[in-house]
Amino acid sequence: MAERFLSRRFGLFGEALERVDRRCTGSASAIVAVSCLLLAGCAAREGVRTPAGAALVPAENALILPPPGGPAVLNVVERRYGNAVEQDINLHTSASTPGQNFLRAKFFGPVGSEVGQRRSAYRPVRETEMMREARRAVPGVALARSPYFLQNNYGPFGYAFGRGRGNDACLFAWQQIRPPQHRRSPLQNYGTIQVRLRYCAAGATERELLAPVYGYTISGTFADPSWNPYGEPPAVDPGIGRTGNPIYPKEPPAIKRVSVAERRVVRPAPETGMARPQTQRQQPTAPGPSNQPAGGLPSPTGAPAGAASTVVVPGPTCDAQAGSDCP
Repeated sequence: MAERFLSRRFGLFGEALERVDRRCTGSASAIVAVSCLLLAGCAAREGVRTPAGAALVPAENALILPPPGGPAVLNVVERRYGNAVEQDINLHTSASTPGQNFLRAKFFGPVGSEVGQRRSAYRPVRETEMMREARRAVPGVALARSPYFLQNNYGPFGYAFGRGRGNDACLFAWQQIRPPQHRRSPLQNYGTIQVRLRYCAAGATERELLAPVYGYTISGTFADPSWNPYGEPPAVDPGIGRTGNPIYPKEPPAIKRVSVAERRVVRPAPETGMARPQTQRQQPTAPGPSNQPAGGLPSPTGAPAGAASTVVVPGPTCDAQAGSDCP
């Protein structure tokens, strides 16, 4: 009876079970167990599931963070492989150029994932490949690769810069952090970090777009103490503590000093018909030929003497009637 019910309920599937039952010598309990498994499988296929590929993670779990002051983090999308973890830290954008600003980090190392999970292919950083990535990340923008050698706290990096829509400026930067070949081994100092930055901003300069490249912080790591893509720390300067090697404090910023002539410049009085009161006594002008050229001496602002824009107050002069000393 159970076989006929399965045949009517599942059609060809039930007929296949009847053929298996005729060929094999099994009990009725085996048929009931197989039926339960079939029902469970059908129920699982009918439900909605989230594919195990990319997943949103909290912003505090980001493997790499932009510098303080921005750009702000919107969300973090993580992808796990059998040999790597990749994150896209999506950043705020004010530009009208199409595309999303992001800071991408890929960590190659002992992920400890499930058996059978696919692995990520390792692609070394090459100039031609990086420019192809840049054009895909910033479509429609003519990017030019920088010819200069630059490095941040983690080592050398490269970038391409161009102008987007309106007054937008766009940058695509790349970096690979990995120990030198002669210092790597499967037991120590192994691992690789690859970083990409796509950043467009309205009204920005090339130097301003480079600020996140110099200021980002790598906060992620693996639990294995042998995983170390940074290599050995640099040695201490041999000059520290050595006799005959003085170290001076950093020079303070220069303070602009205002000359006496600049202090005596008085702003013009408002055009109300009344003269502005003078804080210092002016020398009376005696009639007669003047020693100044026909056009007058230029004022500190570039206007001829006597112009209404600025008034230059002369310094103290001798006055015989006032009793001051005269030469």
